Amino acid sequence: MPLYKYLAEEAYARALIDKGQIFARPLSYFRAYEDELVRGDPDDGKLRYEPEEGLVLTKENGAVVEMPPGWRFRSSVQAVDIFVYCLSTELSPNIAAKFECPFCVEIKEPIRLFGRISMHVRLRSRLDRRVYSREVDYRKLAAAPGADWALPERVAFTKPEGWAWQKEHRIVMGRKGAFAVENVECALENDGDEVTAGKAATDPMILHVGNLSKITKLHTF
Repeated sequence: MPLYKYLAEEAYARALIDKGQIFARPLSYFRAYEDELVRGDPDDGKLRYEPEEGLVLTKENGAVVEMPPGWRFRSSVQAVDIFVYCLSTELSPNIAAKFECPFCVEIKEPIRLFGRISMHVRLRSRLDRRVYSREVDYRKLAAAPGADWALPERVAFTKPEGWAWQKEHRIVMGRKGAFAVENVECALENDGDEVTAGKAATDPMILHVGNLSKITKLHTF
């Protein structure tokens, strides 16, 4: 199935098609980006769990603690160390309008793009050799996390249900150690907690994976 990259300027689309320019942003960028919650999401890279009946915790000594409704568990990746390349599974004028992106590059063979990205990532000594690619999991707060909370590569694909309109597919890369098991920050939150973006490193990672004209098509809206 093809994937789609929405872009604000034709020059950016041509850079992707002609040079294979991959402009991956750290998750911290999306947390700090303010655009009325169209692209910027202060909760990006965070998995939350809030069962309707209340949170039940088991301590290391086996003691069980029952939290009242309104409390939730949060697992958050190291947002400055994980980079994402955002795509969509849908060619849609509505998505283009909401992103304010009149240009869209269709990736007709995503597996070939993923292969090129993986090869270039492996050539960078400071990056983890693993690259992940799949659709975003728009997760309900009541959905039990299982072991996902401890796996940064799973948390990085998690977003709240309200973002499902994006139909997002991500390619995820990270610095060395970024995907280590339990390399996450865990916390308890309640309804009184405020979500703030704060300041964070937002410098992109740029890859040039070569001409993609044979596997791409440009659409305009």
